[in-house]
Order: sequence, then structure tokens, then C-alpha cells
Amino acid sequence: MKGATGLLWLPIIIWLCIASAFAADVLTNDAVVAMVTSGLGDEVVVSKIKISQNQFDLSTQALLRLKEDGVSPAVIKAMIETAAPPAPKTAEAAVRETQDAITLYRQGKVVEAEAAFDKLLAERPGDADLKIWKALALLEQARAKKDADEALATYKPLVVKAHAILQPLGREQAANADWNFAMAKAFWLNDRPTWARRAAGKAIDRRANFAEPQLLLGDLAYDSDVQALPSPGGSPQSQSVTLFAGSTARKEYETALATPGLAAALQAEALYKLGKVAAELQQNPRVALEYWERTVAADPDCRYGVMARKKLQAVPKK
Repeated sequence: MKGATGLLWLPIIIWLCIASAFAADVLTNDAVVAMVTSGLGDEVVVSKIKISQNQFDLSTQALLRLKEDGVSPAVIKAMIETAAPPAPKTAEAAVRETQDAITLYRQGKVVEAEAAFDKLLAERPGDADLKIWKALALLEQARAKKDADEALATYKPLVVKAHAILQPLGREQAANADWNFAMAKAFWLNDRPTWARRAAGKAIDRRANFAEPQLLLGDLAYDSDVQALPSPGGSPQSQSVTLFAGSTARKEYETALATPGLAAALQAEALYKLGKVAAELQQNPRVALEYWERTVAADPDCRYGVMARKKLQAVPKK
């Protein structure tokens, strides 16, 4: 009797062992595609998915690739429904990812930075600092277009988008230096110099040695001097404008350049703009070339380093 009972249990034990081994696999997208392309039907594949651990990539691009590889909607649905929840992110990992995104911004990779901030905001939609950084990434894209002498219409949508992020934060972030700087940049790019100057001043008041708004004050002074330049043969009064053109902008850029511990990319920006003042407002090409050589020496690969190299390459060889 005991022997008969043991025989009755044997198939069940064998099935449990097989099922356990079957379930021990960790399924990936490639494993699912392999099962589908080998001819296993949807019911078998779905059953396998339901009893297995998984590490599926369910990003939009991954789902589109699954469809291209012939995986049916029923199988994809089973993958989504059984996907292992992501492990909770540690505080250290969250800080590291935020710093990585900020590093992209500071390296001038502002499109990539915007995407990184978007990803972080999907996880932390209420994080005001991330919103400010995303707005700054948008504004830096707009500034690159302005530096390339593109028309306002080409970059204004970026400015409007950034302002729409920043404006609702005003009540709670009014004392935040980064928020004030971002607002200053948005006002400047939207041709509101008075408001831009005021916001840049607030940013500097709220953080010591804040070079970026100092540079922006130089940009505002430069724009003002360019607009005030008289036409050739103007009055003596207009000629005095020419004599002092660029002095305020130069002072602001030099103040920024003297900031302790200034990053190389910001040194390059200040030096490049001092070269523009010398060349375009003070009619001193020799000094301009010296500034652009120093720009390249400071950071040859940043945007202003590249622009300075082009200026130097355009100089006729003797």
C-alpha cells in the first residue's frame, strides 16, 4: 500500500521539479523573441511568462522592437502585466543621477540634459530644483541659437516653454538664486532687458561668486551698447557713445572671469565675449585675437572654445 502511494506521488513530484526548473529562468526580451520565432504558440509563451522571473525592457523603443520581431499583442500584454517592479532607488542613486544630469548641462550637452531631467521628473514630478534645471537646459538651447544669430522666432518656443515651467514656481522659489538666474535668462532671450537685469541682480545677491548671472549682465550691457552705436558720421555726442562703447560689458565679463574656482567652460565664455567687445565695440582686432586664443586655451571643446577656433581660423595668414 505504501509502495502504491509512493508511485502515485511520483508524477506529481516530477512535475513540480520540472515546473520549478521551468520557472527558474529569468526571461528577457530576447528570450521571448526566441520562443516566438521558434514557433511556440502564444498560449505556451504566455504561460512561460506567467511562471517565470523576468527582466523585461518595456521602454517605448523596446516595445516597438518586439512588435517588429513578430511578438503578438497578447504576449506583449503578458510581459507588461508580469513585469518585475523596479527596485526602489536609494537616496544616493537619486543624488548621483541628478548630478549626472547637471554635469551634462555644464558640459554643454543641453539636449541630453533636458532628456535626463525629463526622466528624473517622471520619477519626482514635484521636485522644483529639477524643474529649474530643465528650464535652464531649454534656455541654453535657445541661447545657442541666439549666439548663432538666428532670428527670435527660431528660439522663442524654447523660451516660452521654459518660462511656463518657471513662472508657477515664483511664489516658493523667489529666494532661490538658480530660479532668479533662469528667469533672468528667460527675460533676456525674450527681449525684456530691464526685467532680466533685475532678476540677474537678485541671483547675484542670493549667492556669492555666482558667475553665470554676472556674465548675463555683461550680455545685457553688450546688447545695449550695440543698439546705441551711431551710424557713421554721427554727431559729436554720438561719437562719445562710440568712445565708451563696451566699457560696462567688459567690466561685467572681467568680474565674472575673476570668480574664484571658475569652471573652464565659463572662463572660455567670459574670454570669448571679451574678444567680441574688443572686436565689435572697441574696434581692436589685435586684443580680440588675444582673448580668443585664451578662450581656446581655457576650454577648446566647449561651445565658446569652438567658436573662438573658428574666429582664429578666419584670420588671414601673413
